Amino acid sequence: MVTKRISQSIVTITLAAVLSTSLAAQQNAAATAAEASAGEPRKTVFPQQLPNHFPTLQAMSIRAFAEGNYSEFNRIVRQALELRPYDGELMSQLVAGHAMQRERTKAYNLMLAMQQQGLAFDFDQLPQTEAIRDTESYTYINNLLKKAAEPLVSSELAFKLPADAWLPEAIARDADTGRFIIGTVHDASIKMLDSNGQPLDNAPAFKTDKPMAVFDLEVDEQRRELWASTTAVGQQSGFKQADYGKNALLRFDLDTGELKNSYSISPDGQPHGLGNLALASDGTVYVADLRSPFVYMLEPGNDKLTLLAGGNALPDIRGIALSEEHNLLYLADKNRGLAFIDLADRKPYLVTAPDKLNLGGIEGLDYWNGHLLLIQPGMRPSRVMQLLLSPNGKAVISAQALDASHPEYHAPNYGVLAEDDYYYMASSHWTAFDLQGNRLPGTSLDPVPVLKLVLQPVNPADNQPPGLDEVLRQRREQQLNTPPELLRKPADSGGQSSGGN
Repeated sequence: MVTKRISQSIVTITLAAVLSTSLAAQQNAAATAAEASAGEPRKTVFPQQLPNHFPTLQAMSIRAFAEGNYSEFNRIVRQALELRPYDGELMSQLVAGHAMQRERTKAYNLMLAMQQQGLAFDFDQLPQTEAIRDTESYTYINNLLKKAAEPLVSSELAFKLPADAWLPEAIARDADTGRFIIGTVHDASIKMLDSNGQPLDNAPAFKTDKPMAVFDLEVDEQRRELWASTTAVGQQSGFKQADYGKNALLRFDLDTGELKNSYSISPDGQPHGLGNLALASDGTVYVADLRSPFVYMLEPGNDKLTLLAGGNALPDIRGIALSEEHNLLYLADKNRGLAFIDLADRKPYLVTAPDKLNLGGIEGLDYWNGHLLLIQPGMRPSRVMQLLLSPNGKAVISAQALDASHPEYHAPNYGVLAEDDYYYMASSHWTAFDLQGNRLPGTSLDPVPVLKLVLQPVNPADNQPPGLDEVLRQRREQQLNTPPELLRKPADSGGQSSGGN
């Protein structure tokens, strides 16, 4: 998930960091200019062909902004958005860039696009937008963006996980018994709970000789088996650096807890980790790589994981989900959005989606009756979305938010289906531990709430956001239909007349 610190990685520079770093650079540039004998400081000449490397583009954007070269800043940020088209921070940076050039229409259109994607932001908090705040259009759209942060709650609390379930990351359900199964990262455990989410007496013990952090679970009801993807990570208690790169796909007897077999990605000199799972009715298991852009499969009767598909186009695969009807394996990339692997040709394709649908920051991904369910902790606000797919399963027809900014949210992550009900974990404990598995001071390990949503098909006619012209027309109509403010009473003068005798 967004808060997973599996290994040291490049941290995305937020808008505040970009602008504050730029301010310092501007001050340095001013000092250099004062010392110069004549003329203003030179501006960097950026290449006409910008690189497709996000960290490099970040560094370029900071320099361009610091030099006051806002046209180049905007061009660079637009290039970064090509790589991360759903990144709300980048969109905010581009609004700021347009504002510095007093490009009101471009700024307003982008602000409106953010709002229609469900993003929340308050541009009044950015000094750089001061030049475009002098219109009712700005005020109206910014108020819509602020309103997007308000909670939308369709779920109910199903139960809370046991207090000793530290850093839960996986949840599954046995439909035959109604029991839930959870997997944790910190203590690398698998626990079976009753149908109310409470500890189960005489539950099977799913044990291994070398336990590793559990990242996903899948129940094979037909064969009465439990699959678990595990990987050694720093947040795991007792982690040793020598264990880095170790992973195992485990197959247990669901009823007894007996370990039947273990499978690993063969060492090839590249970093690997086993993450999210999907299970086919014939027993084939699909698993996403946590550390490399690959998806593996384990076919019945095979004793080795084999590469299914992958590549640098989808560098951050998280949730995966299977539609056997269409022979499609859906993938969620936290920066690129949704893709699928056509199992007929084993090639990845992007899911066609409306421009006004933000598909960034997805962790949880599940398939239900021609719909995809998304859990998006990596966007502002965090939310759960339900997407109606086209008849061939390769495009999104319509979308609906089910929960957003829920009061229980603290980085929601993954869920499990129970026929037409969807149970998902509303929070996690990733921010409570450092990369060495040490508890951070002042952090909370409150029991994780599991929320329940009752699913219904999405109506394609719903949730079609209007364009800028329509929004402004609605604003004018609202003003015309608003009664004028009542005349205020004169200020209290203590009963004395203000006029002379």
